[in-house]
Amino acid sequence: MITIENLTKKFGDNTAVEDISFDINESEIFGFLGPNGAGKTTTIRILSTLISPTSGKITIDNRDSLSNGEYVRSITGLLTESPGMYEKISAYDNLEYYSSFYNIPVSTRKNNIEKYLKMFDLWDRKDDLAGTYSKGMKQKLALSRALIHEPKILLLDEPTAGLDPESAHMVRIFIESLKKERTTVFLCTHNLEEASNLSDRVCIIKKRIIRIATLSELQNNDKNKRAEIVFTDDADRYIRLLEGTFGVKVIHTEKNIAILVIEKPEISNPLIIKKLIDSGAGILYFNEVKATLEEIYLDLIKDENTK
Repeated sequence: MITIENLTKKFGDNTAVEDISFDINESEIFGFLGPNGAGKTTTIRILSTLISPTSGKITIDNRDSLSNGEYVRSITGLLTESPGMYEKISAYDNLEYYSSFYNIPVSTRKNNIEKYLKMFDLWDRKDDLAGTYSKGMKQKLALSRALIHEPKILLLDEPTAGLDPESAHMVRIFIESLKKERTTVFLCTHNLEEASNLSDRVCIIKKRIIRIATLSELQNNDKNKRAEIVFTDDADRYIRLLEGTFGVKVIHTEKNIAILVIEKPEISNPLIIKKLIDSGAGILYFNEVKATLEEIYLDLIKDENTK
């Protein structure tokens, strides 16, 4: 559905994204993660044809995006970081105006406006000026605008920013449901729990791509393997015994619980268990613990910063 090849974007002497390449499949939710200034918003603006790349090639739905901008815009819905609605007209009129840009029948436009305003609990205030809306309501109105022409591709920049927990949950459920509609979702977010729960794959970027993988692939990396040991008494009493054990790093202890990073469990785990048993440690549980996307992300960004 989307192919990016050797994409670079420069603003004067500043390089926003440098030589990035990846593919996104139809109906995939693709999480795009990185710190501020990593190039996420620049990439979204290029994909939506708002700006052109300095170099590289982008293919969207089997068409070159640079020479088929009108077509790309017709199948793409965009939610920017700032909603950018016309505040001196009503919410309904905003959607009526934006939907008029697309080649869809008037009756379909009206049905879609009603559909999405009701979906996002805005129908009762459809005639109120957009400028009277709260930040969260403006975000939901902007989501309605992105969806009004029922696009094949949805580009989302912080879709749950400013939303209350109930509304954010509803939006996440809706994004997940788009897979059934075969909609491809490009999801930029700082909410790593959201990215973890929604994304089929994640791309971690800091101007250049650091890693593209599924969460399972990231968790199964030797560096990200964790173990939890639950003792019958104070963990600190025993955990010092493990210092210097091959491939073992203690990252957290609390009361009777210790969390370890174990790079080679097949080698290290028997050594850990033998040392603890020989010391008379009371072990209630020894469990594998999956590293969270947040932990993996922070480690990868830290490694990138030290290069």
